[in-house]
Formats: sequence, C-alpha cells, structure tokens
Amino acid sequence: MVLNRLTKFFTGASPHLSRVLAMKVFKRDQFTCQYCGLDGRNNLGNWMILTIDHVHPHAKGGAQTMENLVTACQPCNLIKGKRVFKSLQEAKEYVLARREEWQQKFEEQIKAA
Repeated sequence: MVLNRLTKFFTGASPHLSRVLAMKVFKRDQFTCQYCGLDGRNNLGNWMILTIDHVHPHAKGGAQTMENLVTACQPCNLIKGKRVFKSLQEAKEYVLARREEWQQKFEEQIKAA
C-alpha cells in the first residue's frame, strides 16, 4: 500500500485504458509492435508482452486518442519511456537504435561470461 502511494507520487498516476480501446488499438495495428515489428498474432508468448504506448507520453500531456496510441512490446515501450518525439517515425528510429545498442552490449556480456 505505502509502496503503491510512493510509486504514484514519483511517477504520477498511470493512465487507465479501457479494454475496448486497447483492443481497438491492437486490432488496428494487427497485434504487431509498431517499433520493432514483433508479431503477437501467432505466438502466445509474443502476444503476452504487447502493451499500448502513448506516442506523446501521457505523463507529458499526451491524449488517450487512437492517433496517439500504438501497440508496442514491453521492451520497446521501456526503451521509449517518457521521451517526447515529433512523430511515431522519430520514436521508432530512436527505439530501434537503442535496441541495436542493447543487443551489442548483451552479446559482449555473453562472450565475457
């Protein structure tokens, strides 16, 4: 309880999307991450990590409209975070570049282990 209140204090209230709106976004985006292309249609594991992302972050005043919401896998959503981008394309370029960096670091760590 106290932890929940502290989390809300530091991060702000989380946006609550209705299941109906979330399903509209998933269907429009064909259950595919709009950043990396992860396909959640034919793989339960992939489907389970799909989330809804605000292109313009809710924490920065982004609206809960279809134009501002996209399907994103959890890793891409985490990488993008609360950063503000001019467009989905700009956000996608940022996320893909960071994923590539993380992939290289991961491979280096595996080789070193």
